Amino acid sequence: MAAGSLAEPLLDGQRGRPDGLHAARLAACLAACVATGVSQPLLMSQLRFAGLADPTCQLYVVPYYFGMASTGVLMVCKPTPRLASLPLHRSVFIACFGIVAQSLNWTGNMFAGSSIFAVIYSSVTIWAALLSRVLMQRVLTIWQWCGIFVVFSGLAITGFEAKHQGDKIFLGAAMVTVGAFLHALSHSLSELISVRGARIPPYVNSCVQGCVCCTLVGTWQCTYTVSHWEKIAIPMEDAGTTWGYASLLLCGVAAGNFVHAATFFYLLTSIGVVSTGVLKSVQSVAVFCLAHFLYCDRDESQCFTPVKGASLVTVVCGVLCYVAATGAAQSRQLAGSYEK
Repeated sequence: MAAGSLAEPLLDGQRGRPDGLHAARLAACLAACVATGVSQPLLMSQLRFAGLADPTCQLYVVPYYFGMASTGVLMVCKPTPRLASLPLHRSVFIACFGIVAQSLNWTGNMFAGSSIFAVIYSSVTIWAALLSRVLMQRVLTIWQWCGIFVVFSGLAITGFEAKHQGDKIFLGAAMVTVGAFLHALSHSLSELISVRGARIPPYVNSCVQGCVCCTLVGTWQCTYTVSHWEKIAIPMEDAGTTWGYASLLLCGVAAGNFVHAATFFYLLTSIGVVSTGVLKSVQSVAVFCLAHFLYCDRDESQCFTPVKGASLVTVVCGVLCYVAATGAAQSRQLAGSYEK
């Protein structure tokens, strides 16, 4: 068994000790990915308060995927293989999972609030680990399984809290749970096509997925949303939202996801899906805290409670336990390969 098979594939030795320039680029991408990852669910909550969050129209996913598709501009800055030579149908296939995942995630965020979303969404790391076990036959150690068990215990606590707060919040929590699983699936498949076989550069993969999703949600906007525009216009009027402010929020979502998609897909092929998933824990803590201070006075579901706090601590500890166990297992395998 090759080193790294317990968690994520290596990029043919490219994930070794980075040089100074690569380390600086990696640090900048990590910072940008975390910052934009924190801003997205908070912006989505702000869109709800502005009256732009009808779950059937799903206007809020349009700028999200537009930002993702815009990563195609990076093709002019980087050497890119001929697109005709790449198996882009794989990216199209993954996009089908991605659009369902994000629709569930953001709609669940609207229903359950950013704090519950933050806790549940941090489980992406664990879902990715389980998918690696199922899809790629990667072996997990007993301590990795312990980390997974702890995470699911934390998710059970979150479900109890959501059920206690109401059916709508519980529905949102359930949607985010399914969305997190499908998002992990799309992440795992994206890593696979970017590092094995006929590799698709990460920014090309991101652009193709974004374009496919933009086409699908754009069709929905031109058919359903246009004929039900009152579902957007009336809540905006009730909230006192101007079109200037609404445009600013939507542009913020697009710009944030452009940066997030570009950095995330780069990190996906640099440090792997499981390690990238650790960022979700950092994001979750930040979103959890900021949601309380920014929105608690307007939405009780965003407020801190001891149960939510216990759930967040449990989930994050489980994720970190899994990551630590993965690192230890990789170190043992690497030491064994050196001895041979």
